[in-house]
Amino acid sequence: MPCRCEQPGYSHIIAGIFDQCMTETKEIVSFVFGWLSILSWVVALYPQIRLNFLLRKAEALSPYFLLCWFVGDIFNATSCLVLNQLFVQKFLGIFWLCTDFILNSSHFYFLLTKKKYTSSATHFRVLEIFVYVVIAGLVINNVVWAGFYYDSELSFNEAAYDICKKEAVIPKNTARYWIGTILAYATIPMFCFSRPTQIYKNWKRKSTEGLSTGLFIATSSGNINQLISMFVNNQDSKYLIEKTPYIIAAAIPAICDIIVLIQIQIYRGNQKYETLNDPVEAL
Repeated sequence: MPCRCEQPGYSHIIAGIFDQCMTETKEIVSFVFGWLSILSWVVALYPQIRLNFLLRKAEALSPYFLLCWFVGDIFNATSCLVLNQLFVQKFLGIFWLCTDFILNSSHFYFLLTKKKYTSSATHFRVLEIFVYVVIAGLVINNVVWAGFYYDSELSFNEAAYDICKKEAVIPKNTARYWIGTILAYATIPMFCFSRPTQIYKNWKRKSTEGLSTGLFIATSSGNINQLISMFVNNQDSKYLIEKTPYIIAAAIPAICDIIVLIQIQIYRGNQKYETLNDPVEAL
């Protein structure tokens, strides 16, 4: 249900679709980059899940990378529920856990069964690309349509809508607040330590065969957009100091993601899909 804001000059589209009040340009720009980050994370794991099922092998991913990422997402989802964060944050936290479960299940299934690789058809086919384009088109079309609709409604019939509700804040002196906060901060080392284990495994194998480029393009995009969102929102030193843990949690993985992408380019010549099991032991 859309809502209206008390502040003049607020964004009707953001209020109508997301029930949030934003008036300043920097807030809106930060909001856009924040959602670009979210969209990147939504699709991040799909390329690797797809590749695992096509190759029927999973030796490329470090189990420590998967474990740290999974534990980090558990902490993140739990903290969102405990701290009563926005519905979108709760939904994404649970969504990421579901995709983690699929990725981890496929990884360990193919690792244990060690099925032979028999096909080289890992490229995107025309029909598959068409399906992705249609899905993306439907999503964009609905968002644009909803934006125009709510902009018109709030411009000409604003009084018919309720004032946007403010977020319920958990008191800082409660055990619930501290448990949620500790869990939120616990995600930082999990996400930061996951990448170096993958970088080391790539270096040890001298190959990135079976590793999805799309996964690390999406994760680097998500982290970079998150950094831009934070810096655009507020340049005040006090704000940046408060956000330092989150800046670190986005900056270090972004740098590591770029290193992995560089490794993929360097080791590209070493990749050769084999019909036998990969002899490299899992890290």
